Amino acid sequence: MKVIGISGSPTKDSNTDTLIKEILDGTGAETEFFKLPDLKVGPCIACMKCVYTNECIIDDDFKWLSKKVLEADAIVVGSPTFYGAASAFTKAFIERLFSMRHIKCITSGKLAATVAVGVASESMVSEWIGNALRAGGMDIVGNMTAKGTPGCFVCGVGESCHYAIWNAYSKELTGMDLGVEAAYEGYFELLPDNKPYQHGSAKILKEYRSVKDEPDVMAEAERIGKMIREKMESE
Repeated sequence: MKVIGISGSPTKDSNTDTLIKEILDGTGAETEFFKLPDLKVGPCIACMKCVYTNECIIDDDFKWLSKKVLEADAIVVGSPTFYGAASAFTKAFIERLFSMRHIKCITSGKLAATVAVGVASESMVSEWIGNALRAGGMDIVGNMTAKGTPGCFVCGVGESCHYAIWNAYSKELTGMDLGVEAAYEGYFELLPDNKPYQHGSAKILKEYRSVKDEPDVMAEAERIGKMIREKMESE
């Protein structure tokens, strides 16, 4: 039994990486982990030359990575959320899986799980990844989300930036209360004179949010890993 993990996070030792690896460990199987930003996997160019072969003609790292996907019994795909969507690294990988679903759908029957880490839109990203893998005939065993570290915590000007992520997701801008302030209680504090996209005013209390400090999140990753193992053993 073999399980591979694919991370679309460009951050070294990111929360996305951590959760994918925890799921892999939970499977108790032979595993491999791949970080897309360290590879060269470009987007699909819609040439349609993969239709009868199920092989993409683009000469980059997807050539060998696709073979890793085929060898695996299960795949775990994770991404941070950028602008409310999966990272470009993740999306390019997902697009290239298109080459493997023509006519034969050679990824059909594989098990899969998804991970998305973000500030407010991680559930949508996890669902999108899951739907894309399901379109390739994969059985989604589990999906999970977690809160991550907003770039505004570490960019150096987040406390005074009018366009900080907490302002971008504010009720004043979106018309909805997306719960960012509540979700990051203890991590940052909005000050009374903060006005979204007019005057930024906040106090950052912690610069990094690590899933390793959240036992419930880590336990969920381990649980999904065990679910994958149980599913593999039952088939």
